Amino acid sequence: MDADRSRKAADAAQRKADKLTAEAEQRSKRASDMYGRFAGGQPLLPGHHSYRSARRAKTRADAASDRALDSYIAAERAQAKAKWAKADAEARTEIADTIATQSRPWGPADFQVGDTVTVRTFETSTSTYRVKRVNKKTLTFDGGGGGWDDPKREYGRVLSRTRDGVTITNPADGDAA
Repeated sequence: MDADRSRKAADAAQRKADKLTAEAEQRSKRASDMYGRFAGGQPLLPGHHSYRSARRAKTRADAASDRALDSYIAAERAQAKAKWAKADAEARTEIADTIATQSRPWGPADFQVGDTVTVRTFETSTSTYRVKRVNKKTLTFDGGGGGWDDPKREYGRVLSRTRDGVTITNPADGDAA
């Protein structure tokens, strides 16, 4: 999914969450209004002529309250989904913007052992590693486990390189150095 589609999906998720929240509030108000008959604290009086209608009214109000609660739960889930979608869209946009600024692809000549490199590990997440070895098609990073867990990443996944405190995101910027 590209950054634009991800942003549109996040906006749609937020609209849905807002709609569900408004619906939940409306259902809660309706349920509260249905309990109005019992606002004075009058208990149900078994054997009284009003008992059957009062019992039905209370049952309806309880059901409306349950529906309002279910609506609040759905709205809460939708808000969480919208928040996740927004974070996903921001991450995709940031990565896409970084890649768009690159005038040429990264290659083995752009790296030295000891460089700190930020790479895209998944579609929306990044990790930072220290270069352990520069290979023809990949970089080998120091995983900290003595070699058995050293990750490798292709040059196409590199987002930035830091050397001597200077970070570059465009490999052409390192040509002058």
